[in-house]
Amino acid sequence: MIRSMTGYGSADFERDGQRLSAEIRSVNHRYCEVALRAPKVVALFEDQIRQLIQERFSRGKFNLSITWTGAGETGEELKLNEPVADRYVALLERLRERYHMDSGLDLRTLAALPDVFTWEHTALSDEETWAMVKDLVGRACDNMNLMKAREGQALARDFEQRLDLVRAQLDTVAERAPLRPQEAKERLTARLKVLLGDIEMDPVRIAQEIALMVDRLDFTEECVRLSAHLDQFRSLVEGPELAGRKLNFLLQEMNREVNTIGSKANDVAVARAVIIMKEETERLREQVQNVE
Repeated sequence: MIRSMTGYGSADFERDGQRLSAEIRSVNHRYCEVALRAPKVVALFEDQIRQLIQERFSRGKFNLSITWTGAGETGEELKLNEPVADRYVALLERLRERYHMDSGLDLRTLAALPDVFTWEHTALSDEETWAMVKDLVGRACDNMNLMKAREGQALARDFEQRLDLVRAQLDTVAERAPLRPQEAKERLTARLKVLLGDIEMDPVRIAQEIALMVDRLDFTEECVRLSAHLDQFRSLVEGPELAGRKLNFLLQEMNREVNTIGSKANDVAVARAVIIMKEETERLREQVQNVE
């Protein structure tokens, strides 16, 4: 299964006038790392949050931001101190009557006076708080996963196209593989006849040279291994498991086989095919870096 390592998700809910929000972003990374920014009441569960994300995602660097609007750093609720506000209004009204002044009192002025608002501790237990945080982070991860899956589908389509290109070039190379030793043998024999003229050639010595040359030019095994790697790559792309690491390893092996074919071939048609295969495997390698 192909899932991108880049993604974004968010979730929120309201409770008793408070709003709890979460945003999570992920980018490419070799391992699974989680960075958290949250108020103290949420940061108490940092280990659980990190474990929750690492259980769902195998690779990527995740930045999770949680805000608790209407609550303090330790989970307090912001409330109106009505007795204090009433007293402020009454005293200001007395000043207005006594000195015959316009009160000029408005909501902004009243709200700016000390102790009109106070923080009160909530009655939430740690279990209740964690239940809310867990649900919130889980929904944010679900939304991010949808984005990662959509990008993964686009990557899978790109992989399929590039695998088809490599396969087409490999078929060309495989057709040439059994012909190259015979062609080289005929060319060597023809050159020796020109150089030696009527001098009789030692057939044993010639056979030894041809055997060595054929061994150097034979890249049939590399073609078979590369074909198997292509089949496994496609199987991983279409399969159910998260395959980023395996695909990265396969591409290393594919690149090794392509390079070996290129070094053995000594043939124009094969060299052209190898260039295209190397280009496509490099593009596959760049794309796989974004696969979880």
